[in-house]
Amino acid sequence: MIVGLIVLVGLILYLILTLVLVIANVRSARKEGKSGWVRGSVVLVFMYLLLFWDWIPTRIAIQHYCTSQGGFIVNKTLDQWKAENPGVAETLVPYKNVTSEKSGEKTRYQLNARFAWDIRTTHDFLGIEKRDERIVDTATGEVLAEYVDFNSGQNQLNPERPRDFKLWLWLGSCPRGYGETKWVTDGDSFRTLKNKAKNINGVM
Repeated sequence: MIVGLIVLVGLILYLILTLVLVIANVRSARKEGKSGWVRGSVVLVFMYLLLFWDWIPTRIAIQHYCTSQGGFIVNKTLDQWKAENPGVAETLVPYKNVTSEKSGEKTRYQLNARFAWDIRTTHDFLGIEKRDERIVDTATGEVLAEYVDFNSGQNQLNPERPRDFKLWLWLGSCPRGYGETKWVTDGDSFRTLKNKAKNINGVM
């Protein structure tokens, strides 16, 4: 709320400044016998790009990443894993107080004695964040499922960089098209499959 108010006030002041500069340059050009429209347009474009230069590129890039890389893939179902590891599922007790272990760009949450939830975040030159989440068999290192999503890479709750205040860039995740199946496999989303892996012995 406070951040939004700060941004709104800042945009209003920026708009006023832009109008003042455009009008001043139009008048100056006309006094010199030149085209006020041309000089005013140049100032207007400059002021727009100064603040909004990354708006369209960010939207295009996120759309491209989401289309080409985003989605949810199951490499091995839990039923297949159970068949390959007979009797093991019944011994796995879900961890109640899950702690995180960070290593470089990866954060690991141990779900039970056999399965872990790994999250790896990286950023491109526009600040776009790639979030790669995986369900991993810690005994073999095998990735049972992978979920890749993208967002604008901003921290609106605790803004620290100028980019964090650009609310018009904000995109929390890849757009979900109606009926799109790349985010759901066999009726499961990544979140529901993660919970099933955690509680694979049937104990909630």
